This record gives sequence, C-alpha cells and structure tokens, in this order.
Amino acid sequence: MIHPNVVAFLATIRHSEGTDKAPDPYRVVFGYTQTISDLSDHPAITGEWPGAHYTNIVGHEIFTTAAGAYQMIRPTWSNLKTRLALADFTAPSQDAAAIELIRQVGAIALIQNGYLNEAVAACHNLWASLPSSSANQPTVSFADLTDAYLSAGGKLA
Repeated sequence: MIHPNVVAFLATIRHSEGTDKAPDPYRVVFGYTQTISDLSDHPAITGEWPGAHYTNIVGHEIFTTAAGAYQMIRPTWSNLKTRLALADFTAPSQDAAAIELIRQVGAIALIQNGYLNEAVAACHNLWASLPSSSANQPTVSFADLTDAYLSAGGKLA
C-alpha cells in the first residue's frame, strides 16, 4: 500500500504538470494534442506519438517526448521500465515509475513525514513545473502546490 502522503504528492505532481485537467491524466501527451490509446508502452516507443517541438520561456526550441500523468520522457521511462520490470504504460506503472524517481532523490521519507517544501525542493529537477526548476518552463507557485497536496489528502508536518 502506498503511504497516503505519497498518494497526495503524486496528485500534486499531476496538478503541477497540468495533466490532472485531462479526463485521464495517464493518457496525456505534451501539449495535449492527442490522447494515448495504446498503453502497452510509452507512446514514443509504440510509435503512436513521436513527440513534439515547443519553444521554452527563454525562446529556445526544444523537442520532447513527455507523456503520461507525470510527463516522463522516453529515455527516463525506458530506464525505469527496465529497472522496475514494468509491463506497460498503465496508471500503476506510471505511478511506480514516479515513485522511483522520488525515491532516487531521497524525498520519500520527506513526503511520508509531511515535509512538502523539502520534498518539492528535492524533486524540482525531476518535474519542470515545480518551483525552482531550471527547465525554463512555467512553474506553479508553492502555495498552489500546497493547496493541491492538502486537497488530495496530504498531511503537513
């Protein structure tokens, strides 16, 4: 069973990435140009969606394959899929991959103990939408994240 604060933190990431606005956040591709129909693997691997170009906030053109609830790019997904032996790109697999990323930066205990600010700081280089991210993309405010976390049932220290 996943700790309730971790469940709330995952919901907070989906909120931050904007995927929570979709009818099924796990089927979102970057830019919301289509809905993923084949969840057998990342859509950039299945060939369903090749990725997209966009211009970041400092004017640089970027290519991304960000997809799913946590907007994972193909290389990140491929690595996690192999290491975690994930069978597909379904919601449980995407959640497991996101939790592993959070674990890798040492934020699981922070989240479980309600240290949201510290957990966000630890994860800010994983998700471009988090405050203090260096990805040159729009970020959400910490107040907005806190509201999302608490609304999802998260508890603060």
